[in-house]
Amino acid sequence: MQKVLKRTAQVEKQAARRNRIKSKINASDTKRIFIYQQKMANLAHKETRNSARQAMKEDWHLGPLAPRRDVGDKADTYGTVHFRMLQAVEKPPGRRKDWGIREGDRVCIVGSKERDKGKIGVVGEVSENAESCKVRGINLVNVATPEYMKTEGRTEAPIQTTEAPLDLAAVRLVTPLADPVSGTQRDVIVNELTLTPTGQRYISNFISPETGKPHYIPWPPKEKPEFKDNDVDTLRIDVEQVTWTPTLLRAPFPSGVIDELRNKYSKFRTRHEDSYIEMKEAIDEKQKRKDQEMEWSGGTPKEMLTPVQELNRQRRMERKGIEEDKLTEEVLAGIGEMMMRKGKRLPPKEMERAEIGALDVPASTESSVETQAPRL
Repeated sequence: MQKVLKRTAQVEKQAARRNRIKSKINASDTKRIFIYQQKMANLAHKETRNSARQAMKEDWHLGPLAPRRDVGDKADTYGTVHFRMLQAVEKPPGRRKDWGIREGDRVCIVGSKERDKGKIGVVGEVSENAESCKVRGINLVNVATPEYMKTEGRTEAPIQTTEAPLDLAAVRLVTPLADPVSGTQRDVIVNELTLTPTGQRYISNFISPETGKPHYIPWPPKEKPEFKDNDVDTLRIDVEQVTWTPTLLRAPFPSGVIDELRNKYSKFRTRHEDSYIEMKEAIDEKQKRKDQEMEWSGGTPKEMLTPVQELNRQRRMERKGIEEDKLTEEVLAGIGEMMMRKGKRLPPKEMERAEIGALDVPASTESSVETQAPRL
């Protein structure tokens, strides 16, 4: 027993070691991909910035002789940025931080490299994986409309103005606080925001003079989507209307629907596609030629079967010849009569049909129903 326990402990240690190695490899791969994507994004921004600076210098040196740059392919899109430059790079899971900013919060731009520094706006979109956000009406850029949007008919404008993402480290939450001296409400920029394990947030370096406790900041309310009714919408009264009642006297759906629900090559299908039929006919023709070749060679396929194979073939043929019992009108009427005796009422139409059928049911119906009911 000690050997078994020792072997189990060794296996568990080896499995844990393999999982640790695998997790380290995955973490290193994720980190390497993030560094590469960040490097390529910075390189693209750098190339765009350097080309713009070079063009500005040339225009300043040449003066009136400076060439026009808004011609040719860039006649309508000169001065815009590519839409891929607006996609923030997602950070690895281990390097992400929850800044406590959600959609609908009022924030102030505090980043030193941001052109809209000092402006206050409402957050329209937050990307937690990339630690970025978009502020409505701030950090606007002109983006060249992608070709797929033009081909799909979404828009025909060559240029679109949209908000570029901002790093969450470059924004700070703005909340109204009462002045301890005058008591008037004023907007305050929160530099340090603390999150609690229960999902609340408060200002860590501010104590409310009224309660003597940290000032908790409520989360912004979520905007409810507005649904507009159209002419093609289905009315609620039509949805709630009962149009079908389950019964044993007819199938719940047309018989042709079950062929569509079954597998494409199911043997229970009553209808098949032309390609499947052609394939089966080709197989049968091949088997027929094979049987003919064997007959010409002096033997038949049946003579080459073993006794066990012949017995199995005979049993299969017997099973195919057996017809399954079907529920007749008399049996269904008997089942309905038994259900009524046990207190289970049928729909009005089915009750009338069951009563009519019960008049013609022989005395042995109950026994036949009891024997055939378990087959359901």
